Amino acid sequence: MFKERRLELIESIEKKRNSYVIAYVLSDRPNATASISSDAVREIYNLLCGLKPFEKKKTLDLFIYGIGGDNDVPWQIVAMIREMFNRFSVIIPYKAQGAVTMIALGADTIIMGEKSELSPIDVAITTPHNSSESGMTDGLPVSVEDIKALVALLERFGKVREKQRIDAFLRTIDKVPPLLLGNVNKTLEQTKMTCMKLLESRRRPFRNGVNKRIVANLFSEFSSHDHCISMSEAVKEIGLKHVKRVEELEPIFWELLTLYEGELRTNEPFYPEEIMEQSDEEERIFRDHKLVYVETTRRTRVFQRDVKMKKLRQHPPEIQFNPQIILPSFHIAPELQVSEHSIFDFLQEWLQSNLPGIVNECFNKFRKEFPVTAYERLYLKQGWVDE
Repeated sequence: MFKERRLELIESIEKKRNSYVIAYVLSDRPNATASISSDAVREIYNLLCGLKPFEKKKTLDLFIYGIGGDNDVPWQIVAMIREMFNRFSVIIPYKAQGAVTMIALGADTIIMGEKSELSPIDVAITTPHNSSESGMTDGLPVSVEDIKALVALLERFGKVREKQRIDAFLRTIDKVPPLLLGNVNKTLEQTKMTCMKLLESRRRPFRNGVNKRIVANLFSEFSSHDHCISMSEAVKEIGLKHVKRVEELEPIFWELLTLYEGELRTNEPFYPEEIMEQSDEEERIFRDHKLVYVETTRRTRVFQRDVKMKKLRQHPPEIQFNPQIILPSFHIAPELQVSEHSIFDFLQEWLQSNLPGIVNECFNKFRKEFPVTAYERLYLKQGWVDE
């Protein structure tokens, strides 16, 4: 039912805009988010090939929703689309953050509405886990823009000498490996170059100076990655003059998005730990979690996975338990004589058949008395499937 309605809405957009539409929607369900990754490129290509033969006058509209991902993937997607279509637009019904904003930069037209959001582009790499002896914070996100902001903060308190800047930098590398900072800076420059290439790939690109200002605005060190760039701000402050609004289609865009959100269960936070805490099960598999949709009127692909949760308990160094073993009644036919040998054979046969199960059952009951210290989460059977 929901799929039929989605396809009706996609077909309606195509008719009204004289375009082909492909939807690329990623989950932002709390504790079960999905991010843009390279495996989706092949899926998008396969679905686009399914639309052939193309009519040259038609635009490709990419209906997209997501909260970021691999910054190398936007160029792969846009370059591929440019090889296949003369005109390319993106439709942003709501969130288009990070790498999704980068994809929008390469479109000839960005279609936004009253709830649409772009975001600044930030590059951060998390430090590896380090021992406490190093004095470093485990899992610290590192960004060159944060260091620039630190220097700017110092300058607010008065004139900062060169020695003070160097001292602030040296204190920073006490917490963050210098090579990691260099890697962040290299990634930052590469991402800026990618954004420039995306803007230059447009059918009617802006002047080089305009493109540079757009990139500078999106990479401002004073903007939070979580800052929402509205439609008006995108045009007036960022400089994205190719942002347009199609008011009569906004209700269709929004309904289509809500149908995907229903499939991805966006409004239902995924906290399997709470379910496991209230259950006697030691482990459970949560099946068929949908994370990404790629869809046209001709085919639907879904990325999904199973999530296995397992309780991790704190076991004492030595375990001692005394299982109680209750033997069944020993019945001997009247015509047979009871002997020590016959009783021994009976006990041996019975214990061989039943003792492993009894010990295992007793140990499982005993183990459940140990405190749960953590939950192990494993991803099983994940991949793309047809719907």
